[in-house]
Amino acid sequence: MIAKRETCGWAITIISITLIIGCENRKDIIDKKDIQRGPTGHSSIRLVEDLKISKENWNPTNLEIDDKGYIYVSDADYAKIYVYDPNGNEIDRKEFKQGQGPGDINFLDPGLSLNGNFYIYDKKIRRLTIFDKDWKILDTKVLDGYYLFFLLDSKNCLYFWKYITKVVESREEVSRSLVKLSSSGRYLGEIFKYKENVDQIISNVFYIYLYPPYGIAKLDVEDFLYYSISDKYEINIASPEGKPIRRIVGLTKSRPTAAEDSERKIANFEKALARFGNKLEFIIPDRMPAIADFFPFENKYVLVITYENPILSPTLKGHLFDQEGNFVSDIEVPRYSRWGDWGGLFKKGAIYKNSCFYTIEYDEDDNFMVKRYKVVWN
Repeated sequence: MIAKRETCGWAITIISITLIIGCENRKDIIDKKDIQRGPTGHSSIRLVEDLKISKENWNPTNLEIDDKGYIYVSDADYAKIYVYDPNGNEIDRKEFKQGQGPGDINFLDPGLSLNGNFYIYDKKIRRLTIFDKDWKILDTKVLDGYYLFFLLDSKNCLYFWKYITKVVESREEVSRSLVKLSSSGRYLGEIFKYKENVDQIISNVFYIYLYPPYGIAKLDVEDFLYYSISDKYEINIASPEGKPIRRIVGLTKSRPTAAEDSERKIANFEKALARFGNKLEFIIPDRMPAIADFFPFENKYVLVITYENPILSPTLKGHLFDQEGNFVSDIEVPRYSRWGDWGGLFKKGAIYKNSCFYTIEYDEDDNFMVKRYKVVWN
């Protein structure tokens, strides 16, 4: 392994920005008098744990929460979904068969609709399957294009990440595009696109960018879209119709990359790619990404997770912003699973819903647990 440092730090190229038309017309929240204010007299939040769910021999990878507080935990390794009531009691589970037949799932990427139906996208066969609450198949759609992990809005429109590669002069160029599809699967348009050189193959050398820039996208309860790119502390917000509303811009400069940030990731890559027999060269940026994750609240406040704390810190550094994008306070957030995963397009191990913060966490023995924290305003 040859470690190589990229002296220019984080660089990114925005290819295009195209705002699109949403599925239904809704009132834009533009004027300040129409923006819901945060709790009067409060300037910060704290997270108070009130539920923990643990189970032996599971690997929870995704969380979905319905409006009644029921918790749906996906285990991609075993293609299972566990269902828990708000008190943490298991009330149902579904295990999927691998294959290409009706209802078979090879890659478990779920989304929960407002009426309780499950949308599961299997990127390996590019098929979206819709199940009802009793796991009966309602519909299937084969999507034309190589799509990745999706968001589902209140009208069952889909925001997908699209993966595009091309070879230019023996270099593999990777682009990511956030696109919107109607509830019937019809292509509506592209939100934004950026170039991300993750892996490059030049001659017999396999180059890996250890912390490539990646896209992050979230929807709030009113279907406003929040999106950003990890190496730039800027979150763009658009209405359901695609009209730009505002931006959140952080002033904090990301911390320098330390040896412990990269050692574990390099070891994992070397192990995973050993079978290729290629020489590996890792390109490590000077600084960590600016944003690791973020969570829009019902009152238009946004909690942003950063890489400010050391990679093995028990807590994560969070920044709270108000409805107008003004910084409010620093927040310490529990260190949840996969928050620092370089593959930022993957759904991560935390979700905000109904004034609660849900996480997938693990202890020193790598035992996973799901926790719920009440968001208390100070």
